[in-house]
Amino acid sequence: MEQKNQSQQADTEYSRCAVPLSERKSYFSLTIIWTGFVFVITSMMAGGGLAAGLDFKGILIATLGGNIFLSIIAVLISIIACKTGLTFALLTRYSFGTSGSKAASIFVPVVNFGWYTIQAATYGHFVAQVFHFGWVGEGICMAASAIVMGIFAMFGIQAIAILGYIAIPAIVFLSIATAIRSLGVMGGVEALFSYVPSANIPLFSGITAVIGTWVLSTATCIADIMRYAKDTKTAISATLTGLLGGNILMIVCGAIAAIAMQNSDLTVILLGFGLVIPSLILMTTNIFTTNAANLYSTSLNLSNAFKMERKKMLGILLALSAFATLTRPYEVGFLFSFLNILGTIVPPLSGIILADYFLVHKGRYEEFDKASFRKWNPVPWITWAVCIAAVYIIPFGLPSLNGIILGAIIYTVMMAVTNKQVVGNLAEEA
Repeated sequence: MEQKNQSQQADTEYSRCAVPLSERKSYFSLTIIWTGFVFVITSMMAGGGLAAGLDFKGILIATLGGNIFLSIIAVLISIIACKTGLTFALLTRYSFGTSGSKAASIFVPVVNFGWYTIQAATYGHFVAQVFHFGWVGEGICMAASAIVMGIFAMFGIQAIAILGYIAIPAIVFLSIATAIRSLGVMGGVEALFSYVPSANIPLFSGITAVIGTWVLSTATCIADIMRYAKDTKTAISATLTGLLGGNILMIVCGAIAAIAMQNSDLTVILLGFGLVIPSLILMTTNIFTTNAANLYSTSLNLSNAFKMERKKMLGILLALSAFATLTRPYEVGFLFSFLNILGTIVPPLSGIILADYFLVHKGRYEEFDKASFRKWNPVPWITWAVCIAAVYIIPFGLPSLNGIILGAIIYTVMMAVTNKQVVGNLAEEA
């Protein structure tokens, strides 16, 4: 027991226990961290994708509708994380059991690590292009990007918050400035609302595309941030600010720029304006904030799976990512396909977590340090397998969304039918 307490004291990021109330953070601090996570260039490009098939009114409706759905999922996960103080990986113990949790929680970091490497490689590639580095220089830039971005994750949640304080004002300013400049190019707001896309896509498809931009992180990674919230009001407010404020801003600014310049790549647009330094600032702040939080969440999940100290795990991840960037993943199609497959596989896990807390356990978990867990619970694994098969069979909707809904329904029904008990009380069992 003494050894366990010493281990928890050394774990300053609380990767294996609940965050104590004394270490909880304010709304402003959590908003900076979460919004920095949400601010990413891919959301801007998603706005450009919407502009290819929707008029501006349709873009606004799709953006709002998609982010409202994302907010519902994110708020529910945030409430669980705040009330328990636990990482997403530790939350899986209540439904999967101790051994089952290690296997279940490893899927999320695999996806996150893949995207971390892709974005680090993309940034290194961009820097090499701007400064006209050769093939060798590009490789050095990509590997160095993977390592430098991980430094903030190494120093934990406080370092990520500091990065956000620096980066977010720059991202907001440059994004809005880009939109304003784009409005000037196209001839003003009236021209924007008169825009007719070259093709037509259904509004529902636009909404599902917006959901797809962040469904994975809002359903999993947000728990690793909002477990630091002082209360549920703080968690909910910070969550909504990031999505209804930050993500909407990114998508809309990206759409305006794409309409004006007929290009969804914001960095290309900035370079087209001749703004090399602003494009570097936008790309740097944009990717660094997201990737730091991304790797931080990855390290927490893997620490649970392998019982390894978080910083040691990060060191291994950084070395692997630096090496993986040399494969130039920004241009390897099969890797994106692989990650998209994982993005379909993971969401049912979130549906299981939501159902376990709100429906099976009626909104209250046994305190983590007082709970005893079974090693395995077969119900979530059966649920997960059925959901994976179903999302590939169902011919409509967004697979990630279908997976969450099916996961919640099937898990709840099966737990009621089997009457499985995963969690007990140590004091009662003694």
